[in-house]
Amino acid sequence: MNKTIITIVIVVAVLVGGYFLFRGSSQPAPAVPQISNQETEPQPSVQQPVITPAPTSVTTPTPAPAVASKTYNVSIQSFAFSQKSINIKKGDTVIWTNKDSAPHTVTGGNGGPASGTLNTGGTYSFTFNSTGTFNYKCTIHPSMTGSVVVSQ
Repeated sequence: MNKTIITIVIVVAVLVGGYFLFRGSSQPAPAVPQISNQETEPQPSVQQPVITPAPTSVTTPTPAPAVASKTYNVSIQSFAFSQKSINIKKGDTVIWTNKDSAPHTVTGGNGGPASGTLNTGGTYSFTFNSTGTFNYKCTIHPSMTGSVVVSQ
């Protein structure tokens, strides 16, 4: 009978062991801590070098020096413009002043000057922001003509 009990215990142990073996095969085995009888000394800490990016310099482009715009004066006198033609730079301004006893206009085409009626002492100014030749006349007295030549 002792042999029978021992055989049963062995069979049960194998079955139980096989059950746990097959049941645990889809799960990772638990980590088993390693036990050592040796004392370990603390390891010196290794510091990783800190990498600092080199400073970068940002250069701001220096703007081109501003060219001061100029102002030119044209008198309207004796039924004529004092300067028949005037040469200026883009961004310059022309001021017409009526010094006559009669009213006049400064009227151009293609985006040029377009004053209203200038009575005696009246002024009209126009800033030329485009290059080209701008012809103008007095619409009241069409024989009065002039031009402004605008370059860069």
